[in-house]
Amino acid sequence: MLDTDTCSFIIKAVPEAVAKARLHSGQWCISSVVYQELMAGLLGAKSKRLETGFQLFLSTVPVLEFSMSDALVAAEFQVENHKRGHNIGLADNQIAGHAASAGLTLVSSNRRHFKPMLGLTLESWA
Repeated sequence: MLDTDTCSFIIKAVPEAVAKARLHSGQWCISSVVYQELMAGLLGAKSKRLETGFQLFLSTVPVLEFSMSDALVAAEFQVENHKRGHNIGLADNQIAGHAASAGLTLVSSNRRHFKPMLGLTLESWA
């Protein structure tokens, strides 16, 4: 499951991320939470090139719906993070919870947010 930063790297054609996406073609998806973040980026795009990149990416990527069981895992992450003083925000807790609940690896370069989360498998493509 790709995090928003990894999607942005692919949309902006960062070579390492694009190569990894091609290597793992058909094996990755995004959360509906990431879809929301990307739609906000698309709606606020100031560049025609970026807008085209967002539209192309969003038209081809599988999107997994965030469910009640995903919400429960996200809430558990949120509470554990709060206890340890590691407050990363609602969306990142939801994305991490969704990936962990679905048994998927979260692909993100934001190691500071996600590495401390027990039960989450993390990988970086950039």
